[in-house]
Amino acid sequence: MRVFKGAHAAFNQEHSAVPCIVRDLSETGAKVEFNLGWIVPSHFTLFIELDGFKVECEKVWHKGDLYGVRFTGPRMPTEVARKQRVDLYDARNVVEETRPQETAAPTFNRQPKKPVFGKFK
Repeated sequence: MRVFKGAHAAFNQEHSAVPCIVRDLSETGAKVEFNLGWIVPSHFTLFIELDGFKVECEKVWHKGDLYGVRFTGPRMPTEVARKQRVDLYDARNVVEETRPQETAAPTFNRQPKKPVFGKFK
């Protein structure tokens, strides 16, 4: 399943971590993107905070910044760092905007605003 989730790979008994992005996710593995030329260890713990789990992984393949990993242990629950909220779009509550009638060309006679202590007046 294609996803786009921030995560991090922890190694060295979870004392070191590298940020990454999970691009694909399945029950048995994931495709993970590491930026900035990080050296990815062959075994690490993948933390996907948004989903609230971590899982032990082993590196199977890589091409550029993309790495394929296989899960070598069960998914273990972790504390969710942030909650995701998705609101449903309800087209019945949308009011169509009416287009204003043509008017004369606008005039720009106003003076530019001057900043006052970081605010415009």
